[in-house]
Amino acid sequence: MATEQNSNSIELSESFSVTAETLFKAWTEADQLKKWWSPMGDSLENVTNELNEGGEVSYHFKSGDFHVTGKYKEVIPGEKLVYTWNWEFKDGLPQESYLLTIVFKETENGSILHVKQDEFQDEEVAKPHKDAWRTALDGLKSYLQGASETTQSSDQANLKSDEGMSDRSGGYNELPEQAKVGGA
Repeated sequence: MATEQNSNSIELSESFSVTAETLFKAWTEADQLKKWWSPMGDSLENVTNELNEGGEVSYHFKSGDFHVTGKYKEVIPGEKLVYTWNWEFKDGLPQESYLLTIVFKETENGSILHVKQDEFQDEEVAKPHKDAWRTALDGLKSYLQGASETTQSSDQANLKSDEGMSDRSGGYNELPEQAKVGGA
């Protein structure tokens, strides 16, 4: 994972073994987002994600201790998102407002996700965000690898021979442990 930081922004890039379209959907679809993103250990409860310029972004969490809101400034489906990223805390902590630029790039072996978060006051404020992004991207990678492996396993389990029998049964219509071996 590549990371860059100056006093007003952080940038991270991560490679994934899935297409940019799959990566984009995992980032923007509520049911997928809920499976991998849990900032500060909290789970997403409600997601609004209006993928158009001026569209609303809203993430509400089960604890109710904070929520994230924003507006899309630029949306290129499957390629790029630019949006405001406003953290509002229940316990009186100051509200934090940033600008996110997320780029999804297709590569020969999958895709690259590039995250840029702008408008930090100073490096001290940026450090916990950089650490949180690393954790989030690790969670996204684990989620996508698990989803990919599940799909591959499911596809393999459903393979059929020419006679319509499961390839795992040795060509017989029994469970694998009941398969006849050596013609006997």
